[in-house]
Amino acid sequence: MKFHLRSAAKVNLTLDILSRRADGYHELASVVHTVGIWDDIDIELTKNQAIEFTCNRGDLAGDDNLCVRAVRKWNEATGDKFGATIHLEKRIPTGAGLGGGSGNAAAILLALNRAATVEVTEETLRNIGAKLGADVPLFLRGGAVLMEGIGEKLTPLAPKTGWLIVIKPQESFSTPEIYRLVDEQNRFSGRAEATMQMLANWHRDSLSKLAQEMGNDLQLPAQSVSTLPRICTKILREAGALGAQMSGSGSACFGIFETQLEAQQAREKLESELAKLVPLQNSRLFVAPLCARGIEIMSTA
Repeated sequence: MKFHLRSAAKVNLTLDILSRRADGYHELASVVHTVGIWDDIDIELTKNQAIEFTCNRGDLAGDDNLCVRAVRKWNEATGDKFGATIHLEKRIPTGAGLGGGSGNAAAILLALNRAATVEVTEETLRNIGAKLGADVPLFLRGGAVLMEGIGEKLTPLAPKTGWLIVIKPQESFSTPEIYRLVDEQNRFSGRAEATMQMLANWHRDSLSKLAQEMGNDLQLPAQSVSTLPRICTKILREAGALGAQMSGSGSACFGIFETQLEAQQAREKLESELAKLVPLQNSRLFVAPLCARGIEIMSTA
């Protein structure tokens, strides 16, 4: 069976790091929204158990890619013996805090579930996904989500409409390194203040009000080793963003705009500004809408 799918990116509108558990994982609370920056995935499922994986980016090809690991984890969890030929057309930047790899894994799991003789429940599918990465389950749901625990507890929220500009500097950040800095600097909020504030106003507040309530506990630790988050969020606000911050563990930063026109006009300002700033001269710039899905099945055969 063949599938053509696409998987979205995500941004963390809030990210409160509450504590570090004895097993090394971090308890968190986060309001997350999927964003219409898309990777394309073609997968043909077979019964020969061999997995072939190619990608337009050679540095991402290999058995450790989350697409390959998703097939193996599915077979391990269900007892199926699927093989697969997979091609990933990667557009979402890596090392960015945008969840691109997690979205890819979620897309593969969705295809496997559709092809299986007996489909598993959504809860089971999310549990399989959580074993691949904390962000995988949120892409299976898509839209706006409250994430709790280590990312495995999901509560759906009504999705919002609006537009983002995402800046991905050439420099990428290591998620383990950023969390190491959180531990080293003891930057635990203890309470999910930003998240609870946003949730309290989610259903009644405008996007402009919510944009002012954002917060990310990982941004200050990241700024202790790099000037990029501070520079990016500053120029996004100066370009007219309602609010701006780093997504996840970075290095991507985003600004929120009410309309596509406002975002496009701001992009024009930013393109000339980025050319003047040496640390950002090789940055990638995206204009994209908030979206209600994490994965879309474009065709099957």
